[in-house]
Formats: sequence, structure tokens, C-alpha cells
Amino acid sequence: MSKIQVLVACMHQQDDTLYREMNLQTDAVLANQSDRYEYKEYNEPDGSKVQLITSFDRGVGKNRNKALSYATGEYLLCSDQDMIYVDNYAQIVTEAFQRYPKADIIVFRLEYLNRFTPPRKEENKPKRVRLWNCMRYGTARVAIKRGAVEKNCLSFSPLYGGGAVYSSGEDSLFIRDAFRKGLKMYSCPTVIAKVKQEESSWFKGYTQKYFVDKGILIANAFPFLKYIFLYYFAFGMRNITEEYGFLDICRFMKTGFREYKKI
Repeated sequence: MSKIQVLVACMHQQDDTLYREMNLQTDAVLANQSDRYEYKEYNEPDGSKVQLITSFDRGVGKNRNKALSYATGEYLLCSDQDMIYVDNYAQIVTEAFQRYPKADIIVFRLEYLNRFTPPRKEENKPKRVRLWNCMRYGTARVAIKRGAVEKNCLSFSPLYGGGAVYSSGEDSLFIRDAFRKGLKMYSCPTVIAKVKQEESSWFKGYTQKYFVDKGILIANAFPFLKYIFLYYFAFGMRNITEEYGFLDICRFMKTGFREYKKI
């Protein structure tokens, strides 16, 4: 059993080819959306074990949960199939947890090869992550202690993410729930993987649906502070698209607030 285990939400895989494409070097669970139910195991030449769990289940959240149910590693990396890991990622993760023994979650950096969303400022120094900025990190960037996940019954919402009803947010809610359960989170400025990001299963541009879905996510994540986050988000996005201005974004997100009440 590897100390590090990579949990990959993927689609239409037939075998363990993805293990090599992603430059994986540790045990891995591939939660594979496809057209059949199937379980396969592969023993890699480097000694790692790959589990390929294929099902009809659609949605990133459902498949991340499936991968979690098969997890056995001490430290888990939640991954997507468009990632290529650096050669020493296992050492980077292990050393980071040794450096921060109180950490339950550590956020690493990713290098984007074809980014279709605007870049954001990255932290260059390690630091403690707090509740007010924890949701800016996706789970593809984090390593988490399996014991903390199991002890606190953490899981991903099936309502959000590629293949689900609402476009994105399953990772943000997972991290928010981790904070509510008292888990400690740190950031590490070291790059652990590159992301090809050639296409997205959920991002189709800054459309009306994009902003409505953001409203639904914020109403879920911060029910008592949702209007504060609405105006903060809308102000930051006011120049991101020429089609919609600040008031349009606010209107779409309020529509999301109303839709969330119906869920």
C-alpha cells in the first residue's frame, strides 16, 4: 500500500493507460464514467496498484465519492484526468505533511498549460488557510489525510461539477465542510502537477447559467452571508464579460438564490 494514493475522476477509460499518461507513480483509483459496470486491478511495473472502477454514474461528485470509498492510502490526492504529475510528487506531499504535522489538508500549486479561465494571483509563501479564503482552491490542488475524511464523514455533493445538474462547486463545498468539521488547512507553493485543460466538462463561457449556478452554490455554501458574497463576487466579475455588467450578474445570481430554495 502506497502512503500516497491518487483518486482520479475520469471518463471512458478501457485500461490503465491513464496511469502512464498522468505520470502517476503511486497507487491510484480511477473512478471511470462510461457505459458499463466493471472492476479491474492492474499491478504496475513500479509496484503500484491501479484500481479501475467503471460505472454509468454521471457527475464528478459521485465519482469522487466512489474513489473515496476505495481509498486506502494515508494521504489522498483528488485528481482529474487532464493532469500530469511531476516526477517527485509523492516526496513533495510526504515532506509537506512532515513540515506541517497538524495539517489535515495541504493545498499545492498547479501549472496550467492551456488555461481557459483568467489566471489568479498565487501565493508564494506557505501559510495557514482560513475559512474566508478556503473556497478559492479546487480539490485537484489538495492532498488530504484519509483518516480525517473518514473520521468526519466528508463527501462530495452529487449536485455540482461536470456531468451534474449545476456546473461546478462540489470541491468548494467539500472544503467548506472540512472547515466546519474543524480540519486544519495549509498552503504549499510547490507545483505538483501540470494541467492540460484543453476542454472543460462544465465551463461553457460566462453565460447566464454560469452566474445562476454560482448563485445556487453561494446560497448553499453561505446561507446567512449569501448577499455579501453575491456583491463581492459580482463586483470582481463585472469586467470579465462585455455582455453582462454588475447588475446583470447580481440579477442572475439572485435567480440562483431562488432556485436553490426549490432543491
